Amino acid sequence: MRVLVIGTNRVCHERLREQGHEMVLFVPRGRARREDAVGPYAHVVILDDEADTDMWAETAEVLHRRKPFDAVAAYNEHTYPIVGAVSERLGVPTTVDVALFQRVLDKARMRRILDEHAFPSCRFVFARGRRDVLAAIGKIGLPCMVKPVDTEASLGVSRIDTTEDIGAALRRVGPYHIERGVVVEEFLDGEEFSVEALSTGGRHHIIAVTRKFTDPVTFVSRGHVIPAPLTADGHAAVSAYVTEVLDAFGFHDCPSHTEVMVTEHGPRIIEMHNRIGGDAIMDLVRLSTGVDMYDMVARQSIGEDIGLLLPDEVVHERSAAAWYAAPSGSPTHTLLAVEGVERVRSLPHVREVTLLKEPGSRQPVVRNNFDRSGRVLAVGDSPRQALERAREATGMLRFVYGWSSVDV
Repeated sequence: MRVLVIGTNRVCHERLREQGHEMVLFVPRGRARREDAVGPYAHVVILDDEADTDMWAETAEVLHRRKPFDAVAAYNEHTYPIVGAVSERLGVPTTVDVALFQRVLDKARMRRILDEHAFPSCRFVFARGRRDVLAAIGKIGLPCMVKPVDTEASLGVSRIDTTEDIGAALRRVGPYHIERGVVVEEFLDGEEFSVEALSTGGRHHIIAVTRKFTDPVTFVSRGHVIPAPLTADGHAAVSAYVTEVLDAFGFHDCPSHTEVMVTEHGPRIIEMHNRIGGDAIMDLVRLSTGVDMYDMVARQSIGEDIGLLLPDEVVHERSAAAWYAAPSGSPTHTLLAVEGVERVRSLPHVREVTLLKEPGSRQPVVRNNFDRSGRVLAVGDSPRQALERAREATGMLRFVYGWSSVDV
């Protein structure tokens, strides 16, 4: 099969190659890598980050006339509208559901749909402009959360506990998002989880429930562990709640990554996505259960029915955890080296060490997931052991910085 893949998640691309498919990669300039040129692609087309959907579709049409595509696939949300336009222009099938994407991306719309179906959720107000945002904060009360209406990776998310916090919180959200629109939500207190699922023919297969750990101020993800340390009843309650929500939103043949806060009143949706989870969660799923969700999603993305490939019951053979190094600096700090990498990699329980910042890069203040510096994946006999091992191993990495008095 000849597949046009738009955007990244190169692990899924590699799975398509392993399955014997020919791929052409379309990628925005800002997400292109040098190694794409020698990657598993017949052609690589790099478009400007500001290219509109017509440009993407017209470029795809030229290649399609020379050698037709059989499917259009994508694995990250920011490309979904492009995929829809390309699929329609070429008359080539895609499994990307753009309408579903629009329902879940817009946090205000998502909350309204939850309310329409009478799901336990949280109080919220959509607001645009500083005056309306301040009024919304007054209506919801403190503590509350302020979130850009359609971002990911904790970009611009702020918690407000007191009136003195409002100014700093709104600066973190930023004037662009305030004018474009934010959701002010009731603060949900509890433990955070995510549910990794695959929907086939409208049936939802819960593959794993992940315990998530975030920074209490920035809400940047610091770690994850699978299986989540829940009781059997707790696991069943979260799974049942998410299954009903997926039904209501119309998930049919796609993956999902649903973030949930388990409060004293039960589970509540934080946000949801018609894609697989990031942050190496799929690697943790594979290490813990043996289920390769990258492979399943790659197959599903080109129209294959994966229902018969999924296990009737997912068994956790071991626990797996990820922990992130997130030193926070200033633009005057430059990463010189990372020490201890090979020592950590040699530990018997460590499965992966990944550096997210290269020597020579500036170390920013950590405000979102993209600002983190590295991660370690580790396994153990229990969630607690796996998490402790991942945290301890991450702590063995030493990030060495140089400092300049010149603010760049």
